[in-house]
Amino acid sequence: MKKAIIKNLIILLLMPIAGLILLLLVHLLPTSKITANVNSSAESIKAECEDELIIDDYHATLIGNFTDCLMLQLSVYDGGHSAFDQALNLYRNEVGNEEEWCPGLSLTDYLNGAPTKLEVSYPRYWHGYLVILKPLLLFTSLNSVRLLNAGLQMILLAASLILFSKKGHSKLAFSFAASLPFMFFFSSFASLSLSVCMYIVLIEMLLLSLFYEKLSENEGYMTFFLISGCVTAYFDFLTYPLVTLAFPLIAVLALKEETKKNYLSILKYSVVWGIGYVFMWASKWIIALIFTGKNTIADAISTISARTSSATEGGRIAGYFKVLKNNISPFANRAFALLTLLIIAIVIVLIIKNGLKKHFDGFAQRIPVILIGLIPFVWWFVAANHSYEHAAFTCRNFAIFVFAIVFALIKDAALTDKKEGDSNS
Repeated sequence: MKKAIIKNLIILLLMPIAGLILLLLVHLLPTSKITANVNSSAESIKAECEDELIIDDYHATLIGNFTDCLMLQLSVYDGGHSAFDQALNLYRNEVGNEEEWCPGLSLTDYLNGAPTKLEVSYPRYWHGYLVILKPLLLFTSLNSVRLLNAGLQMILLAASLILFSKKGHSKLAFSFAASLPFMFFFSSFASLSLSVCMYIVLIEMLLLSLFYEKLSENEGYMTFFLISGCVTAYFDFLTYPLVTLAFPLIAVLALKEETKKNYLSILKYSVVWGIGYVFMWASKWIIALIFTGKNTIADAISTISARTSSATEGGRIAGYFKVLKNNISPFANRAFALLTLLIIAIVIVLIIKNGLKKHFDGFAQRIPVILIGLIPFVWWFVAANHSYEHAAFTCRNFAIFVFAIVFALIKDAALTDKKEGDSNS
């Protein structure tokens, strides 16, 4: 344990350094070719500036064009700053005042060669996505990146499902797959910003399916969750980061197959993930303050205070019901009703096959998994303002509840799961 703690402390300190170096390297790339490739998708960008829904009237099918255009702005912008200055401050042009600002209009204005009248910075986040996005846009267009998104996410998902099933964890694989529609999996294909957490989850699950035996040695899971928290803070825009903790947490409880230490594992890995997440994010503010003198910390704390405040003027408790309504209502339609009925039918068949009495004898062992499923409801309470205003993507956290409940119900179903996995291996 002592060696593991020292190792993780070293990793924790190295993550911000590695993150800054990677950002410096990509900001050395020539922006002219990136701008040309983004410009080749200008018609799509212009058409989507004010049309962010894949399916009309279904607000949770948001593809995040507002944030996507901001990401593209930061990818193409060249204000004559040094790579180091740009990596820390993330400058961009802005059209209109703060109330009327639209990233799509600012982006198209810049692509059309209009002179920059107003330059602003956005140092509150790491913007680590630029490490991947800028090199991609150096070689291809935005629309091609979207096609790549669709293919790559499907391949990552298929690989983890196959490996989990092959190793005797088909119930975990099914529960994972059943939860993805509630994360609006299909809309992440077309979105840059909303695919970030999706990629992190898919890669986490693939890594667990490949290396869970090795990770169970020498406190490997602690390192896994620490890096997961750091990576989430580095790449994500505070969309629905909770899934990068909860999804692998459910998987780890399933893979470890322990019962006595499950509550301790949930607490330990959640704390470690939180340390990685908070430290990585805070390190960006400290680095920016040291090297630029800008009080990014005050700006970040102000934003955190606002995002964790009550959703409405009626108080936190009264506002919480409005937050719940906003985050659960996207699933109150016939499409999700049919999906839910199909999942319930499969679960019932598995339970009946196992025998009702036998199936629920060990139900107490499933409580830790169910507790993980309740994490979104705690998150919506703590980050009430953010969850209320941005329910179109924070509602994706509901997938955690679906994953946990489905797995808890079929965990001990009578499948030839373990034996089949052992024989295959």
